[in-house]
Amino acid sequence: MPYISVIIPCYNAANYVERCMERLLSQTIGFENLEIIFINDGSLDATLGKLMQYEMKYQDQVILINCDKNYGQGAARNTGLKYASAEYIGFLDVDDVIADTFYEKLYRKIKEGNFDWVSAKFVHLFSWEQPDFTEPAQKNDREYHCETIGGLAFQTLDEDMKNGEFGVLPSRVFRKDFILENEIWFPEGLKYEDNYWGTKCEVFSKNVSIIDEVLYCYYRNENSTVSSIDMYHLDRMQIEEMAVNLFKEQGLFERYYEQIEARFIRMYYCGTWFAIFLKMNVIPDVLPVMRKRIYEWFPNFMENPLIKEFHPLDQMMLRLLESEDGYTIQELECIKEGYVKDASRSYNNMMGIGEGEQG
Repeated sequence: MPYISVIIPCYNAANYVERCMERLLSQTIGFENLEIIFINDGSLDATLGKLMQYEMKYQDQVILINCDKNYGQGAARNTGLKYASAEYIGFLDVDDVIADTFYEKLYRKIKEGNFDWVSAKFVHLFSWEQPDFTEPAQKNDREYHCETIGGLAFQTLDEDMKNGEFGVLPSRVFRKDFILENEIWFPEGLKYEDNYWGTKCEVFSKNVSIIDEVLYCYYRNENSTVSSIDMYHLDRMQIEEMAVNLFKEQGLFERYYEQIEARFIRMYYCGTWFAIFLKMNVIPDVLPVMRKRIYEWFPNFMENPLIKEFHPLDQMMLRLLESEDGYTIQELECIKEGYVKDASRSYNNMMGIGEGEQG
């Protein structure tokens, strides 16, 4: 019986599958203790042929599921879950990079503590270089325990995870029974599906552990589903509405109203405008829709002290909601120009890049 089932959706991933497989073969947990579930999600390149070779070569460890068309990552991951036989589940993005000790350390931690899920820290990888996984001299692993539904999502865990330091979906390993018992399935037919799935996991989590090591590199592939320049970026609006409905269904809306309000404004509104301005060629006419929804659900959001702490760029965008007359697309184009300049300046400051140093 394998220790961990690793679910890997692949769409036009021929350039990445070889390095992905190399990293899996080098895992110190032992490749024989992993169940690798590749889902070829209707690829149009040589992905399927490469995956078929791996399936034939490693018949005891590799399962290949071939979809005749592209159903999206949510459907692919749900399919992989149905095939998984191990006690624990991992989701790996085919273009990301993991340390050789990644699955061994997460497996040891989740097994010892019987956690719902465990996570390693991650860093962004902006080019196709080999990352340097260096262990810290001192490690400060952290554990979170809560018997109340939603307690982890809206208390210490939310505070510690909102800066991204403590992982993304693929940097975690989950107890399969935790997923199945709480019916945590990915939305299908939508991008940003992992935002909702991760939120649902945090709502139902009672025992979580964070390993204080960077073991996962998240490759910023500009051709991925969350970097492509298309209308799919607007899916995040529907995803965040689904999250609010989840909070209401679980009786969390009133109890954590302030946190939910800030979370919704940050993800539904500020995050969507970030994607529109930086990743879409054409500005869609969504501001009236956003304004209507926000004032319908959170009419007094500007009084929320958490929102008052938002980044200045987000504060600037929030001021657009004050106008009942709205803004023309031409006016938004002018706003975009200043937004993009300020966003680039903020990013360069964060990365320590001075004026004139950008490639």
